[in-house]
Amino acid sequence: MKVAKFGGSSVATADQFQKVKAIIDQDSQRQLVVVSAAGKYGPATQKLTDTLFLIADAMEAGRDVTQLFAQVTARLEAINQTLHLQVPLNKLMNTIRHQLTTHYSRDYLVSRGEFLTAHLMAAYLGYTFLDAADLFFFDDNGGIDEAKTMAAYRQLPNHHGLVIPGFYGRNRAGHVQLMPRGGSDISGAWLARLAQADLYENWTDVSGIKMADPRIIKDADSIDVMSYDELRELTYMGFSVFQEEAVQPVRECKIPTRILNTNAPQDPGTLIIHDDDPSDDPRIITGIAGRKHYLVITIRQYQLAVHLEVIQQALGVIAAHHLVVDYLPTGIDSFSLLIREPRRQVSVRELTTAIQAACHPDKLEVTENVALIAMVSRQLRKRPAIAGKVLAYLDDNLLNVQLVSQTNSDINLLIGVTDKDYDKAVRVIYSSIHQNFYRPAPYIEGIA
Repeated sequence: MKVAKFGGSSVATADQFQKVKAIIDQDSQRQLVVVSAAGKYGPATQKLTDTLFLIADAMEAGRDVTQLFAQVTARLEAINQTLHLQVPLNKLMNTIRHQLTTHYSRDYLVSRGEFLTAHLMAAYLGYTFLDAADLFFFDDNGGIDEAKTMAAYRQLPNHHGLVIPGFYGRNRAGHVQLMPRGGSDISGAWLARLAQADLYENWTDVSGIKMADPRIIKDADSIDVMSYDELRELTYMGFSVFQEEAVQPVRECKIPTRILNTNAPQDPGTLIIHDDDPSDDPRIITGIAGRKHYLVITIRQYQLAVHLEVIQQALGVIAAHHLVVDYLPTGIDSFSLLIREPRRQVSVRELTTAIQAACHPDKLEVTENVALIAMVSRQLRKRPAIAGKVLAYLDDNLLNVQLVSQTNSDINLLIGVTDKDYDKAVRVIYSSIHQNFYRPAPYIEGIA
């Protein structure tokens, strides 16, 4: 069995609905379908969820929302009529408005985008609609209550031919509760886990995951296959693919995920697997990701191994200022705190003064405006010379490397450059490896 999740762009119009149906009809294993709310389909439109957020803001401010509700109805009615469906949208909208007058809930209101879109999709596919509030249950911490959710799934009279709205469930108080933005991915992953699916398909508007940011490398190669570990590293460094919550349910059960394009279903997309080290993987680097605006604080302390309290004291200062250390590379007599955009909460001077007072280190060095680039690949643990070759390419192109660190997982090589050199450094790394790593490819200005 396959679970197929379709994002907002995949269900934005009647034409997109037809593409979804063609995909479902092509494979009888696609029996469980999760949908987002109808998405943006042109420059003059907005996502249905964004309209519902506007309604929520207006209702909370005491403003009239008649016109906004009419926009929602008209948007969905266009799909209803074009596809010759008979979903009673006016009746559903009246029920929603009545519910809001008797028990207003922002989460309930915003979730109706998925709720209504799923009704339309179920009618079009000839599948049964299942309300997510009757399947996904939250615990007191806002996470999925797996035992209760699994019990609800097992009680379903039929596990085939279902359409389920994403993005929400029911909390302990019995009310609708939203997942984080992008929560339909979480819903799809959890449904795949519940069904012990053979494959979780995530249908979007792109043909898989690109090896590098397409805003920097315009024609970046797609990644054919990658591991969940690699995805985790790349997502942490800025890949806009999945939230961790949308990966863990299938990762734990070793259910593969495939990222596919609704508008080009013939494309193979990207397959994400649990296997951490396939012996026949020919790639040198799986992906390149990065972030700008890091502050790097390097603390030097002679015989650091016998003065570990210095690290604890420094981290105590970081926690007191509600900051997060993304990486903490260490050496024999030093360690570095890599902190993302701390100026939002505290000045650099205030932070370093507090660390000095708490730790009394031998020396403290500060480097601002650092961009971190992560090269991720399973090959890094087998071929340590890769790091040296990449650094040589950067040096040949007159790029000043601020720091180098390889994580304990051995699949992530971090390289720090200045913010202003970030785009060029990504291009240099990409151009040197994407065809033949051992046949140097010179950096070409304007490759993007």
